[in-house]
Amino acid sequence: MLEAISLFFGAFLDATIGPNLFVPGEPFLLAAGYQLHQGIIWGVIAVLIGGWFGDQLSYFIGKHSGSKTQRKLIRWQAKTKRPIARCRLLMKKRGNAILIFARLLGPVAWVVPFMAGSVNVSWKRFTICSSIGLILGVGQFVVAGYLLAAGLQTWLPLDSLKLILIEHKLLIASVLVAVTFTVVAWKKNWSRKWTKSLTALVLCLVAANYGHFFYLADDNVQQVESTEIQPIAFNDLGFKVYPGRSNVFDAQAVNLVYVGESPRTLMQELGWLENQTFSRNDIELSDYVSLLKQKLPPVSDLFWNGKPQAMAFQEPGSLLKRSHIRWWQAGHEASSNQSVWVGAISYDDGLKLAHYSGIVTVLHRIDPNVDSERDRLANQIEMSHLALAGELYSLAQPVAMDNQHDYYSDGNVLLISEPSLALNVPNQQSDTKMAPNDETSISAISVLSPDVI
Repeated sequence: MLEAISLFFGAFLDATIGPNLFVPGEPFLLAAGYQLHQGIIWGVIAVLIGGWFGDQLSYFIGKHSGSKTQRKLIRWQAKTKRPIARCRLLMKKRGNAILIFARLLGPVAWVVPFMAGSVNVSWKRFTICSSIGLILGVGQFVVAGYLLAAGLQTWLPLDSLKLILIEHKLLIASVLVAVTFTVVAWKKNWSRKWTKSLTALVLCLVAANYGHFFYLADDNVQQVESTEIQPIAFNDLGFKVYPGRSNVFDAQAVNLVYVGESPRTLMQELGWLENQTFSRNDIELSDYVSLLKQKLPPVSDLFWNGKPQAMAFQEPGSLLKRSHIRWWQAGHEASSNQSVWVGAISYDDGLKLAHYSGIVTVLHRIDPNVDSERDRLANQIEMSHLALAGELYSLAQPVAMDNQHDYYSDGNVLLISEPSLALNVPNQQSDTKMAPNDETSISAISVLSPDVI
């Protein structure tokens, strides 16, 4: 309904003398055509009604104060003098044709209803002719919008483009503000323009970071809590996560699967510390500083199937170097009726400037050899004497580092469960356990990424 109201006012202002100098109607008419392609007819009705009322208002303004308003309009906007004179001439020569086809005549269109009133065209004649013209003029853009939508849906992933724009809204706003500041600085000829412009850009990016992490990130909590648990097969799990919901980010590895009620108990038994996350916890700037002092910085969100992690853990370490794990609830395994969790374990190895979730920010740099952390966790579980088993299964595909992946891996996934569970897991490796630095692991990884080893 709100979309229809906005389309109504857009078409109304485009047809009303005065506002139509500044309000272009084409975007609203194209949008109505796009909505029509989606099966929504109210947008077309809204622009037709809005255009009709705008034409009527312009006609009566011209009828009651035509000459006086023309003089004021020309003094206010000198560029209107030529279209007004041309329209007056055309109205005398081809009145009905002009009223019908005015919306097809480019810059003349916006002044025709006003001129019709000022030269005393009868209301009945004007209404009939202008209504026909309204259908023609609006129809051309509605049809164009419809065809454009059909073509874009075929050739472009519109939903993905929309998601990219929404996700990058803070970055886009920051750049626009910084560019506006720079333009003003050059127009006003300020001293040290480049320094001030760069400072403005940095401040805008800092503001975008603050808005993302401390204001918007915890909006994801409801989505995490409302995750619907569905039966799932191990070979249907996705083994990649992304630092954002859109598809423009490099993938990181999912290399763990936990079958059981929750991996939290396992993590605590192994001595891992639970981190706060920006999506799960309402973290203020003061809380962030306090966590840094405790060497427990909150974990940034990664998205598995569009959902941020449900929990995250780290081993005791420094602010720059630490092992950490994120967990997502994926569903439940049908044969055992146990919950299935997927996890991503990796090692933070310093800091880097990164494109993350629609902003530019400073994040930990991930060691691309994620298999070594996976295998180290397998050894921890084996040495812990817990009633759990960790086995490697070739559930994922081998991955080499490239412009779409921030890691390399042999494709094996560590599956953690109670030994007594009868799980339906495909493609079990013959060598189900592997030390972090054994020859098999190193040779497999070196084939994938020889330049890193």
